[in-house]
This record gives sequence, C-alpha cells and structure tokens, in this order.
Amino acid sequence: MGKNSSPEFMLPLLLMTALCLEANVRITILSSSERLSWNDARLFCQKNHVDMVTWDIVGSDWLAKQFGDESNNFWIGLHRDPVQNNVWKWINVTTGEGLSGDDVAQEVNWSTIDLVGGNCGSFSPMTKELHKSKCVREYRFFCYDDNLVVVNENKTWEDALSHCREMSTPSKQYDLLSLTRSVNSYVSKRIYRAATDEVWSGLRFLGGEWWWSDGTELNHGEKLPACPTMWKHCGTVPKYDAINWITRDCSERKNFICYYKNAV
Repeated sequence: MGKNSSPEFMLPLLLMTALCLEANVRITILSSSERLSWNDARLFCQKNHVDMVTWDIVGSDWLAKQFGDESNNFWIGLHRDPVQNNVWKWINVTTGEGLSGDDVAQEVNWSTIDLVGGNCGSFSPMTKELHKSKCVREYRFFCYDDNLVVVNENKTWEDALSHCREMSTPSKQYDLLSLTRSVNSYVSKRIYRAATDEVWSGLRFLGGEWWWSDGTELNHGEKLPACPTMWKHCGTVPKYDAINWITRDCSERKNFICYYKNAV
C-alpha cells in the first residue's frame, strides 16, 4: 500500500485558495481505493499521510460535492466515546492518539438506519449522512495530507534553512515555512509532536526589515518589533499559541518546519 495508490483531491485550507497560496500551506484529501476496518484505515492514514479526515479539516458539504455519486459509506475520523455511550467525538489529529475531546455537534445529519450498536463513524457522500457503523466493517475511507514536514532535529536557524533546502528534488522545492497568522492554528497542531516547544519558521530580520526566507516581505498588518533585541532576529512558531510568533536568537537550536511546492 503506497502513497500513490489513492486518487488525490486538492483542497485549499479553510476553503480559501488565496490564503493557501499566500501561506504556502496546502491540504490534500485522499480517498482510498480499497476497503479496510476503521482501525486499519486509521493506521493506513497515519502511516502514509497525516490522519483520517475530520470536519475540522474538510466539511461534509465539500466531500458530498466531490463524491456525491458514491453510494457507499467511507470511514472518517469519528468514534463513540468509550466512557459516555451516547457521546461521539472526533479523533485527536494533534497528538495522533485517542479522541480529541471535541463532541460531535448535535445538529449533524445522523442516519436513522443504524443508530444502535456501531462504535465507529462513517459518512455517505450521496446522502450527506453520518452512520454509526461496526468498526470491523470494511469501507473505503478518507485521509488527509499536506505539504509540511516537521523535522525533529535541533538546529540553528541557518542550519534549519539549509536542511530544508537540501531536501529539494527536481520536482519539489523545499524551504522553511513562510506563513500568515490565519493558518497558525493548523500549523500549531502539526508541530505538536515536535521535541521543542517552538519550531523555527522562515521568519528573519534582515536589512532593517522582517522577511520570509522565500523572499516575501512581512505583511504590514503583522506586528513584530521594528528594532528587535540584539540577536533575536529569527522567528519561531510556538506549539501552544495559535496567534503569536516569537523572536529568538538565531543561534538557538530548535526543531523546525519545512514546506514544499512543486518545482516549475
């Protein structure tokens, strides 16, 4: 089972193409061509991509639009709470383990066909209904992926930049991630399993201005010190703060996050 065995569908983060292009973050939704149990499907998604799809990643309307001619159910990242039998929760895509603690909204469109007995959630694109299915059933499933790479190695900012760029191939160009605050929440989830509380981003103070390593200038609406403290000329993204960036001494050693784009 390989990463290229499933058809891919590109989806802009937050359904806003312009934001994705600006922030260099791209989400990919993948549908499997084979059928697996819910547990095996999630293991497949985590091994080959990021995780199973939840409504935080892509909504039911988009899946129904893309797969509306599919009459079969697809596994998604939804499971009955093992403690509270009447509560359903999304999987925890931040830690990759267990459930997130986020209950499924009461207004979701549950099917009336199989309301008893199943502990795993499946989705019917044709009817836009969620089904409470037995986890051992074998369905096709939805995974998601992105173009980000979290590197769990401690390096200075310059060495992190070199590491990302040395990952480039004839078909993909890698760099430290340049982003906007609008996608910080998603990025914070992706770096949760990094070994440091902050990771280097492509943010750098040069020539009296803040720049991104891909050459783009910082948006004037973003607030960073116009005259940063000596040596604190490089920027990090913190795990536990989806809003702010932090400026650090570029010689500090941290994990870092790269992204790639297709080479022209």
